[in-house]
Amino acid sequence: MKLTRRDFLIKGTALLATLGFGGPMVFAENEPPLSSAASTELGVESPVLVVIQMSGGNDGINTLIPYGMGGYFDSRPTLNITQSEVLAINNEVGLHPSLTKLNELYQGGKLAIIQGVGYPKPDHSHFRSMEIWQTAAPDKFIRSGWLGRYIESSLSKDRNYLRALQVGSNANKSFNSDLINVPVIQSIENYNLFDPKTPKADQNRLAKAFLDMYDPDRQGTQIKVTCQRGTDAYQSVEAIHSLTNGYQNKVEYPKTNIARDLQVVSKLLAGKSGTRVFYVELGGFDDHIQEKEQHAKLLKQLDEAIGTFYADLETQGLHERVVTMAFSEFGRRVKENGNGGTDHGTAAPVFILGGKVKGGMYGVMPSLTNLDNGDLKYEVDFRSVYYTLVDNWLKGDANTVMNGAYEKLGFI
Repeated sequence: MKLTRRDFLIKGTALLATLGFGGPMVFAENEPPLSSAASTELGVESPVLVVIQMSGGNDGINTLIPYGMGGYFDSRPTLNITQSEVLAINNEVGLHPSLTKLNELYQGGKLAIIQGVGYPKPDHSHFRSMEIWQTAAPDKFIRSGWLGRYIESSLSKDRNYLRALQVGSNANKSFNSDLINVPVIQSIENYNLFDPKTPKADQNRLAKAFLDMYDPDRQGTQIKVTCQRGTDAYQSVEAIHSLTNGYQNKVEYPKTNIARDLQVVSKLLAGKSGTRVFYVELGGFDDHIQEKEQHAKLLKQLDEAIGTFYADLETQGLHERVVTMAFSEFGRRVKENGNGGTDHGTAAPVFILGGKVKGGMYGVMPSLTNLDNGDLKYEVDFRSVYYTLVDNWLKGDANTVMNGAYEKLGFI
């Protein structure tokens, strides 16, 4: 099947859109993305961070369940998880019954659970609270994201365009920067400029036409930047397919979006992409009504995806190079509402897992009775989690990234 001129133009435009090019792009002069020089300089054995954003405000109280604490069953007469269902960690707290794989990772010493994570003067707005987590600035409005600052301060010499990637969803403020641009990959399968059935000769001819069309040396100053992005997009797509062609699927991933996105991460790491930070998202946690069934379903999706991802990393020999963090912008209120759900709250647990993670419980589970206007009082500042990850794991300039020093935790 030959690609028509119309299809070619549509594909070419979609190529730029799906890669999410929106800001300035920094490459070394005459250095294409993912060159051997870039990969060598970056170091394909460097530590990797995978961030999972649980959007909507995950109900932390029914995720890490304080079944042994006073106030839990009284506050949640219809939403409580019974003691017989809880995957008990100790005589006070345990995991939701949907989190069987995370429980196995915890029992194996590979999962750290940080209790009561939040920040001072919490905001109950989804938009503002997520912005706070993504910029690491609870007390002011700033443009730069914490991961954008990490790339600027600690990866400035890395010439690999894939040093950081957003997978499966729209770009977010964590990567905000005036100096770098982080591509968004919806799926590797959509990154085909040509139909696989197109004859090779036609592919070569159309590839040349695409590159000629976007050749910055043939264009005026006004559109030179856009043309350079087109050329870079094409080269990046070619590189991504080259990296993932050798991936061997040794485990079966669930048929969910979050599992698909984590498999993309595994494919790129197995292909030695040199990526240092990946960001994925699982939404749907805004449980104001009929929470019990929906929350259990979402936690199962998260659990199966993470468990399969970790098993895949083990088969690839990558599990000790990767640390995964799962967080939500806030937790839920202690008392259930009148609609079988919970409303926006504050502190919640953060999960950290990996082959080199020091598993266990960190922080203190907040009291369910000594509350701040019905909300949990946070015990651990989320900036301490970030500071620990940047300093101890990524070996970056944590003080610059976090605009100051924070207490380090012992999970890595």
